[in-house]
Amino acid sequence: MGYDPVKLAAATEQVVVDGNRRKYVRLARPLRFYGGTSSATEVGCNLRCKFCFSDKPVRKPASTGKFYTPQEVFDALDASAKKYGHKLISASASEGTLGRQHLFELLELVDRSDYVYVLETNGITLGADPDFARDLRRFNNLHVRVSIKGTNPEEYASLTGAIPESYALPYKGLKHLIDAGVSCNACLSASFSTDEGIEDAKERLYAVHPGLLKSLEIEHITLFPKVAKRLREAGLVPKTVRHKGRIVHLDRDRRPNC
Repeated sequence: MGYDPVKLAAATEQVVVDGNRRKYVRLARPLRFYGGTSSATEVGCNLRCKFCFSDKPVRKPASTGKFYTPQEVFDALDASAKKYGHKLISASASEGTLGRQHLFELLELVDRSDYVYVLETNGITLGADPDFARDLRRFNNLHVRVSIKGTNPEEYASLTGAIPESYALPYKGLKHLIDAGVSCNACLSASFSTDEGIEDAKERLYAVHPGLLKSLEIEHITLFPKVAKRLREAGLVPKTVRHKGRIVHLDRDRRPNC
């Protein structure tokens, strides 16, 4: 049957949010993404993607991490960004939209700085609630990156375990963001997709807004040992993976060691 990720978001917030505090595993670390960013590691997600590299922060949120205030998170990101010369800051490894009060207070602090905050999200909550995007438009130093899991409802359901109907929500979330004037782009997880499926997803994005194709990212999984084990148990075989900085096509290239 699958689970409803909107309901799971609400249930997860009960575990990882306490007033304006949210759970994190780590407050700041340098990452190479976007040309260099300082990123916090959040706890709690409303999807259970079988290919996700994040383990305990997603699957065991109750026993993982500690609660931190927006000020504590910003201070750690600020210190890391200054040390490494980063202009972008973010949070990753879980769902970025959980705990709106915490997020909004963090974004208020970012707006008083010269940083841009990259909000990493699967787009589920943004698609379910148009007011969320309208609330985000008051923040100037914000970019939202919406990661779409798979290229159609059936593929999405097999990869995440969620109900197929919820596949439409990230696309709705992108429309809500664009209508609200919030800077955003889409990222398509395509390691399990056919070329035809990718083109179908592109057409769907084009229907939301043609500009989404110009900034579209195509994302490929990395076969970390835990990910490879989880995929084997689920009977899922990727068509492409990222390995040592390049994209490997497993149907025609030699399978990388993992």
